[in-house]
Order: sequence, then C-alpha cells, then structure tokens
Amino acid sequence: MKILYVSQSFFPSTGGVSYYLIWLGRKLRRLGHESAFVNLKATGRPPEEVVEGFKVYRVPQEGLMEKDVVQGYTRFKELVLKVFHNRDVPLDRLYNKHLYGFNEYLKVNRLFEERIREVADIEGPDIIHVHDFQLLPLGTPLKDLGVPIPFTWHIPFTEEVHENWRHFIVKYLNEYSNSVFSTKPYVNAALKSGLPWNRVTCIPPFMDVEEPRVSFRRKFGIGDGDRLIVCVARLDRLKGQSVLVKAASKLRGRFKLVFIGNGSFSKEILKVREKEEYHKELQEMVMAGGLEGEVFFAGAIEREMLMAAYKECDMVVLPSIHEGFGLAIAEGMAFGKPVVGTAVGGIPTQIWPGVNGFLVPPNDPESLANAIEYILSNDEAAKRMGENSRRIYQESFSTDRGVRDHLRLYESLLGKGAKEAIT
Repeated sequence: MKILYVSQSFFPSTGGVSYYLIWLGRKLRRLGHESAFVNLKATGRPPEEVVEGFKVYRVPQEGLMEKDVVQGYTRFKELVLKVFHNRDVPLDRLYNKHLYGFNEYLKVNRLFEERIREVADIEGPDIIHVHDFQLLPLGTPLKDLGVPIPFTWHIPFTEEVHENWRHFIVKYLNEYSNSVFSTKPYVNAALKSGLPWNRVTCIPPFMDVEEPRVSFRRKFGIGDGDRLIVCVARLDRLKGQSVLVKAASKLRGRFKLVFIGNGSFSKEILKVREKEEYHKELQEMVMAGGLEGEVFFAGAIEREMLMAAYKECDMVVLPSIHEGFGLAIAEGMAFGKPVVGTAVGGIPTQIWPGVNGFLVPPNDPESLANAIEYILSNDEAAKRMGENSRRIYQESFSTDRGVRDHLRLYESLLGKGAKEAIT
C-alpha cells in the first residue's frame, strides 16, 4: 500500500506533526508499505528531495510564495490556533475572516491542491492523508482523485469553543472520508458539532523515543543525589509553570526542578514580549521563594538532550491549565518514569491515578506539591509507577499501537478486499 501524507511541515523541520509523520512512515516501511510526503517549501529547500529514503515534494514547486500570501495565511492559521486553544477571540473575526488572512489561506491550499494532483499522478497513492487545520480546505477539491482522503485534526477540539467556529470547521471536515481526533472528548465535541458518527475515528497520539548518548545531569551540573523533576513545555501561562514553582516552594529534601522549552507554536499565539515577561515573572517567583539553587530554566534543547533529561529524571510533571494532549507525559512514560499532571485535555487519558502517577486539579499548587512529595518520598511506589508507565506507554502510546490504528483506518476506507494486502 502507498500513502501520500500532506502536511504543512515535514523533516528536516521539527515539530509535533513532523515527528508524528516520520515515526509513522518509518514503521509503515518496516511493514512493507510505502509513504511519500507533500509539504511547504522552506527557504533553501529544493522542490523535491529524499529524506530518510522517503520522497518529499515541496509547495510551491518553483520559487517561494509571495510574502503577502504567506503573511495572510499565517495570520489566519494563528487565528484558528487562538480560537481552539481558548484564547479570547471576538466572534466577529469569523464573520470577517477575509480581513484576517482567509483569502490567502485558501490560496495556499489551492497551491497544495495543484501540487498534490501532480504528485498523485507520479506516485499513484492508495490513500491521501491530510494533516492538521492549516490544510483543512483540501477535502472538497481532491474528491475527484478517487481515493480515500482521511484528515487528522491535531489541536484541541472542545465544546468550550464557540459553536459557530466548530460548525465552520465541521463543514470542511464533512468533505473528508474520515476525520481523526486524538481523544474521545474531542470526538464527542465533533459529533455534537455535526460530524457524522460513521466518519469519525479516535487515534491517540503516539511517539518514539531514542536512547541518548549524552548526559543531561552532567550538562547542567545536577548531582546524582538530587531528585530531578522535569517539566517539558513551551513558556506559556496556560502551561502552568507558575503553579509548579509555587508547588516547589512546599517541597522538602534535595531536588532540582528543571523547566525545558521556551518556544511558542506561533509568534502570534505567544508573542516574544509575552514570553519574556512570563519568563521574568517565573524567575522572580523562584527568587522570592528562595529556590535559586533548586529551580532553573534550561530553555530549548536538542532532542537528544531532551531524551537524556527524560532518562535521568525521577519524574515528569505537566501542570497545564489548558492542554491539547500533553505529549511530554507520554514521553516520560516511555522512559519508565512516574508522571504527575493536571486533569485537563488529554492528560487524564495517559495518567492512571495511583498506578503510574497522579492527576491533580489545575491551578492548585497544594495538591500538586503533595503528589510530587508522595513520589519523592516513596521509592517503592515510585519504582512501581515507573514500571507501570512503561507498560502503559507500550500498550497505548507507542508507534506500534499508532501504526496498527492507522492500518485499521486505511483498511476500513479501502474496503474488506484490501485487508490481506495491508496486513
């Protein structure tokens, strides 16, 4: 079977969807299936190239997009990000979307359509799988290609979002063969927003981890006797780092709390100035709490160093106020670590309270501190939770499971006759 994956970005660009697709492609190849990719062309990239043995086609094929088109496209997709991450966005921006880059957004999608048609003639895919909201409008114009076209929505989709925005999105989703969401609550919200029950699938996120060849503790001067707590998230008030700093002030014993990550998924979603102000606020909280020797900020680090942080830590904590899925939890689980997170978004799907960690209410430093303290002071329980984390990861969030879910989806879309060829 051959699948053509369409997304805004792909390797060598980093990011959640890029990793998601490269992991999926690698595993499918080991099972005998082929993958090709179509994505935006960044400055300096060729129109076509081979990445890890995969054929990658860029959009546009010649030159780069006009600056005003890129700016408008970026403006509209950032507006969608704000809306579905529950930022305060006036509803009139939906009704006046042409003033906020919607026309340019459609133009970029038309360029993708043209490129996909060219690539489909070359590759002859059995499935064309479109990924994420940036390319949402592709469902209708590609129908005449005569192959199943599923779509995966990678960001939150909740009933907290105004119904008019949800209906606007579902109108496009209805044009696809199937719509994939990462959690059952997101599926539920999509169904309530008008998506047919027989064209919705839940495929939880999955990830691969790599064995690091570097030492995080050595790099940052953390002793073997210090209990290491890591929080991996971009600096954003909705990620709850301030709550974790408050919780840290209540902890006893020798520990180091390291915040990893400083980027934002969009300059508009989290402006540079806002990030800097929040970082300064967190540092002031650390100083005011007398935590200068226990809490520090590692910023953005290379993936191998991140893998080392997970491997060498004692637990992973994600104190989000609002969250999509919370990939850092599953990554910590992959390394067999106890995990503590807030009961928001997709975090409760990963943490089994008392089994592999604890769930706490958002914005509750007292409960967060108690959960962390319990793990730090109960070595036997921490060991058992870590072992359970690894098992749950393998069963629910590994690439093996993710690929099985995708193959089941593709089988259902291609029909029963394709079952032998796929499996």
